[in-house]
Amino acid sequence: MVNLMQVLRSQPVEAYQRYTRGLRMPKALERHAALFLAKLSQATQAKTVEQLCRDEIAWFEQQYTNNNTRAAHMTRYRKAIARLAADMNLSDDITYAQPTEQGPVRQHLALAFMNYSSEFHQQRQAATKTKTKQQRRHRVPFRPFLLIEAAKGAIASTDYREIAAGIIAVTGRRPTEILKSGEFEIVSKYQVEFSGQLKARDRTEAYKIYSLVPTNLLLDAFTTLRRDADVRALHQLENTAVDSQRNSTLNRAIGRLFGEVLAPPVGEKFLSAKNLRAAYTNAAYHLFGLPSESIGSFAEDHLGHQSSSTAANYEDYYCIDDRGQPLAIGILRHELGQQPAEPLVDKRTTIHVDGLLKDRFDAFGSGTHKDKILQLLDIADRYEAIQRRAERAEKERDEAKQAVIEMAQRVSIRVEQSKPKQAHKPIPDDWTKAPNDELNGDRSPGSADEKIRRSIEAFQDYNAGLPQSEQWAITPTVVQKLSGSNSQRVQDYLERHAEVAKMLEQYNAGFGYHQNRGKGNPRDSVKWSVAYGEYKW
Repeated sequence: MVNLMQVLRSQPVEAYQRYTRGLRMPKALERHAALFLAKLSQATQAKTVEQLCRDEIAWFEQQYTNNNTRAAHMTRYRKAIARLAADMNLSDDITYAQPTEQGPVRQHLALAFMNYSSEFHQQRQAATKTKTKQQRRHRVPFRPFLLIEAAKGAIASTDYREIAAGIIAVTGRRPTEILKSGEFEIVSKYQVEFSGQLKARDRTEAYKIYSLVPTNLLLDAFTTLRRDADVRALHQLENTAVDSQRNSTLNRAIGRLFGEVLAPPVGEKFLSAKNLRAAYTNAAYHLFGLPSESIGSFAEDHLGHQSSSTAANYEDYYCIDDRGQPLAIGILRHELGQQPAEPLVDKRTTIHVDGLLKDRFDAFGSGTHKDKILQLLDIADRYEAIQRRAERAEKERDEAKQAVIEMAQRVSIRVEQSKPKQAHKPIPDDWTKAPNDELNGDRSPGSADEKIRRSIEAFQDYNAGLPQSEQWAITPTVVQKLSGSNSQRVQDYLERHAEVAKMLEQYNAGFGYHQNRGKGNPRDSVKWSVAYGEYKW
């Protein structure tokens, strides 16, 4: 048994992560793969390499149970191993001869073990092939002019994700080609020359493709997209990083923009960029193709594929007219020779500013005037984005606050409903006969008047026999405090009982304005008559 601890010397794992970067591995897998490479770099015997690989595969297959995922990540492992091997001086003990068309090539032995058999790939691909057959046998119809109208709306947007989705729809290019690698040059009203294709293998030259919208609109939208600050930031990333960071957000935009005019193919739930490319292929074929040319051949030429089998992946759709009938082929071909309109991006304009603004403009940013204007627009875009996020956050906060209030109200109602219902208490015919302990705290109709009456009476009883300085002036305020009624209720009582109001006016005539100052709360010293029974405030 090989002691792996002898293999793993003191090597920082971070030093090996450069071999895994850009391979679209999940973070946990990327770190584990880097650790594996660190071990592998120190292995000098074939049996050590084999055991390292067996252990890594065992761990790897515990983490990922889907065979398609396993296959994809295994390919990434192999690329990382090849990168590592390119930096190593490999001995014959840890290499093997790999047959190629140019003859045998010595490769790191780990590549022989970190691999899946052809039987494994055939088995996992069987389901995919079945799905593809179903899609080709049950193609989804769509009306291309509705798709084009949706795309026109998308490329006129100010959101880079929507613009990118629209350009994918009208050109059939991949997301990363639209966001980073691709370039367009106008040829005619509906043709552009495209360069920067990904997955092109040996094909690097530009070639002509069709645009489903007039090319001046396409070029203006493409220029707007590439000037976006978020898109410009992608140019610092590797293509694989652009792909992994933006595909999901683009696909959400695609579903939102085109969901009503294009259904997903059979067996799929959501629209994606691949579906737009398939729809583009069919739309472009029916608008600009020749009846003598098959759609497969058309797809090879205008999607840049090297084989007919790959191009066949785009046969998920077919075009229909407004009556639901299959669309003819080449219905706009007669317009291909027309001259394109001039894109706005090619038109030159002059902006006049006064001297003060010019000084500020010259001091701002760096580069040409065009560069500075773009920098200013970037700042404005970011400010608007921050403002939108702030408004959205404020709205969400208000909605959450309202939801909490409504929930509290519902809980309060449920609690109230869960309380045992008390027997209905009859309202006395004569409140003057109600005991103090029943009257105190009662809110039934008529109770307030009796509380006010007893409070006035209580002040009179309290004052009797006391020096004038210790007596209470019986004002509406102290009556309110002693009775527990509100000021409006006391005022209403006095208006309805004019004789009481007149009596109080005469009673208080001998008191000064500050008679009650310093006496505190009347309930601390004054109580209703004990003739009505004992009670506590």
